Amino acid sequence: MGSLNELKVLVPDFAKDIKLNLSTLIENSDYEDDLVFGCAYASALALDNDDLIDVFDYECKQRFSDDYIESVKSTVVIMSLNNAWYKYRDAMPTNEMRLAAQKMRVNAMRNHAGLDKILFESLSLCISAVNGCNFCIKAHSSLLLDSGKTKEYVLTIGRIASVTMAAAKALQLR
Repeated sequence: MGSLNELKVLVPDFAKDIKLNLSTLIENSDYEDDLVFGCAYASALALDNDDLIDVFDYECKQRFSDDYIESVKSTVVIMSLNNAWYKYRDAMPTNEMRLAAQKMRVNAMRNHAGLDKILFESLSLCISAVNGCNFCIKAHSSLLLDSGKTKEYVLTIGRIASVTMAAAKALQLR
């Protein structure tokens, strides 16, 4: 599989809404390509869906540098670690355990995985949505809102994560 257009052809007819959402949320978005395609690519990587990874890797290589692509991958890896930890920690039986320090290296976060801070936080929010980490979703959403991003911007990130997850499910069920 190659392009986003090829992906839309492969999405089964029972998932027509997903095709439409891929067009409106990703292909024809009002937001910058680094956010939109970065979120879609990060979602595909977090989902570990080879078809979607191929599509969004191709689309990103058409638009961005290898450094950007490596930064997205780095963000997915570090946020996967964080999401697993915070979901685990939040499930602990005592307050002391729920507040325990992470005690793992997360150096990639210090330099925002080579991305602008807002883009890093945006991709982190998207990955956290895919991974279902409520703690991280709240933290990244709050940071983005406090940094001047609109509610619509934050909600759009969740929409991109959702449509990417639905596309993965549609491809699986075809």
